[in-house]
Amino acid sequence: MARYKEERAGRLDDDVVVDLSELIEPLTDYRDISDMLTDEQERKLLDYVRAMTKMSYARISRRYDHWKDADRAHDVWVPADATKFREKVVIADTRAIADTVLTYLMSALGGRNPMFQLEGMNRKSRKSAAILERLLHQHMRRSAGEARLAQLLLDSVRYGFAPAKVVWDPKTNTNQVVNFDPRRVFPDPRVTWGDWDRMQFVVFVDHVSTNALIGSGMYPKIRKYPGLRRGVAKSSSWDAHMVIREEGRGLNISPDLEVGTDSGFNFSLDDARLIDEAWVRLNGYEIGVPSIDQVWMVITIMDEEAVIRCQLNPYGRQFPVVVGGLFHDVHKTYSQSLYDLLLPLHEVSTWLLRSRIDNVQAALNNLVFVDPTQVSVPDLIDRNPWGVVRTLPGTKPGEGVFIAQVPDVTKGHWDDIAAMSELKQRVSAASDAQQGVPTASGIRSATEIARLTQLGSQRLGVLARIMSATTIRPMVRMMVGNLQDSLLEGGAIRLDPSDTSTRLEANTNDGYFDYKQAELQGDVDYLVIDGTLPIEPTRNAETWLSMLQVINQTGLQMEYKGGKIVEEAIRAMGVSDLDRFKITEREAEQGMSPSQEMAVMEKMRGASVQPQEKIQAEAAKGNIIPMRQAMGLGE
Repeated sequence: MARYKEERAGRLDDDVVVDLSELIEPLTDYRDISDMLTDEQERKLLDYVRAMTKMSYARISRRYDHWKDADRAHDVWVPADATKFREKVVIADTRAIADTVLTYLMSALGGRNPMFQLEGMNRKSRKSAAILERLLHQHMRRSAGEARLAQLLLDSVRYGFAPAKVVWDPKTNTNQVVNFDPRRVFPDPRVTWGDWDRMQFVVFVDHVSTNALIGSGMYPKIRKYPGLRRGVAKSSSWDAHMVIREEGRGLNISPDLEVGTDSGFNFSLDDARLIDEAWVRLNGYEIGVPSIDQVWMVITIMDEEAVIRCQLNPYGRQFPVVVGGLFHDVHKTYSQSLYDLLLPLHEVSTWLLRSRIDNVQAALNNLVFVDPTQVSVPDLIDRNPWGVVRTLPGTKPGEGVFIAQVPDVTKGHWDDIAAMSELKQRVSAASDAQQGVPTASGIRSATEIARLTQLGSQRLGVLARIMSATTIRPMVRMMVGNLQDSLLEGGAIRLDPSDTSTRLEANTNDGYFDYKQAELQGDVDYLVIDGTLPIEPTRNAETWLSMLQVINQTGLQMEYKGGKIVEEAIRAMGVSDLDRFKITEREAEQGMSPSQEMAVMEKMRGASVQPQEKIQAEAAKGNIIPMRQAMGLGE
C-alpha cells in the first residue's frame, strides 16, 4: 500500500492553518470576525500572512535594483550633491521614448467616448450594455479614472509590473481604481505571468494614519480598543517591509510632536500605521471545516501585531486586483518592461556623453609645463587683472612655458549617441514621426512619413491590443460586476449630444436617461480594441462625408436620414451645439427669409437648364426651335 494511504485521519490537523470552525457562522454571514479571534488564532493568522509575504518577497525583490535604475533613467536623475559636470549629464531621449509609448497606449486604451466599449453577449443584454457603458464612463470621469489608467500604463512601461486594486466605494457609489507601488505588492510567485486566476494570495502593503483608518469605517476594532488607536512606533521586522523602512523616514510625521503649548494645548501626532492587506483563498480543511471546498477571505494586519479585519471576500471568488505589463510572456514570472530593453543602450549613451564632456573640460583646462628658472610661477597660479606673467632676467618672452594640446578623441561620440538613439527607437517603435519631431535622416515625402508612422503604430497597436485583453478587460469586468451588484438604486446618466445609440433614445428626456437597477443586469463583456490609431472613426468628419457620398452614389437617399449624417459630420468638425443653428418651428411658420427664397429660385432655375448637347439634339429633330424664330424675329 502507498505510504500516503497509511496516513491517519488525525494527521489532517497538521494542515490546519487556523481553526475557525467555531466562527464559521458569522464568517459565512460576511461579518468581520477580527474581534472574535482568540490570541492563538490571531497569532496563527499573523504568521500565515508573514509567510506569504516572505515567499513573494524572496522572488520579487530580485527586481528592485533594476526598478531603481529604471526610476533614475525615467526621472533623468542626478545626485543632489554632484559637483562635476559629467555627473550632472544624463541622456534624456529615453524618457521621451517612454512618454511616446505611454501617450500612444493612453490614446488607444482610454481615448474613446465612452472610454470603455461594452457588448451584450445575448439579445436581452444589449440595452444593459449600452446603459453600463455610459454609466461606467460617467463614474470614471467622477473618480479621475484617466489618471489611474495613466499610472497603470506608466508602471507597465517603467517596471513591467503594474498592480492595482479595483474596489467599490459605498460612500460615493463609484468604482475606485487604487494604484500601488509594485514594491508594495506581493503576489503568489508560484504562478506564471498572466495566470492570475490561479493565485492563492496577494498582499498589499501600505502605511496609513490612524485617523484615515478610522475614517474609512472598515475597521471597527480600532475604534473599540484605545490601545490600537494610539500605537507606539515599532521597528518593522518583516522582509516585505524593507521599502517601508527605507522610505518611511521621509513620509512619517515625528511622534509626540508638541505644538501650541503657550495656549494650553498639547497635541501629538502618531506614526503612520503599517498595514498588510492579504487577499487569500483557503481550502476548507485549512480553517477546520473540511466540508467546505474553498474560502476566499481578506485579512488585514496592522503594525505586524494585530488583525484588524478578517472576513469573507466581499467580491466573491476573485481577488480585486489587476496586473498590467507591457510585454506579455506567459513563460515568465514577471513581464518585461520597456526599460528592460532601453537601459543598456541608455547607459552606453550616457557614458558617451559624459566622456565627451570630460574631453571638452580637459581641452579647456590645458596642462601647462613651466620652467621655474625662466618664469615666475606665482604669476601663473594667481593671475593678476592684466594677465601679465613675468619672466626672469635673460629669458625671452614666451620661453619656459609649454601648453599641452589635448586631442579631441570624442568628436565621433555624437554619431555614436545618434546611433544608440536610433536603436532605442527601433526597439520601442517610437520613431521621430511618432514623437512628433522632424525626421533627422534626410528629406522624406509626406506619403513615406505617413506610411512609416502607420507601420510603427501597428507595432504599438499590438501591445495595446494585448493589454486591452489581459489588463483592461479584467478591470472593466470587475467594475461592471461592482455596478451590477452594489448599485442598489437607479439613477440618471447624461447622454452626449454625439451619442447615436437608438436603444436609449426612446427613454431620453432633456438629455438625460433614467435607469433602474434591474436594467443594469445582463451578460455584458468588454469589447477588446484593435489597438491601432486613429481609434475613433466616428469622430472624423471625413468618415461621415464619405458615408453621405456613398449613399448619394448608390441611390439610397430615401432609405437613410441624410440630415442626421450631416449633423454628425458637423459635430465631428468640433461644433457640438447645433440646436442654435436650426430653424425652429416658430421661425418656419413665419415663412422663408429673402435669402432662402433666393436660394430656392436659384435651385429651380438651375434645375430647368438643359445641357447644350441635349438642346442641339432636340433642335435637329425639330422638337424645339430658337426663341427668336418663334417670335418672328428671324435668325
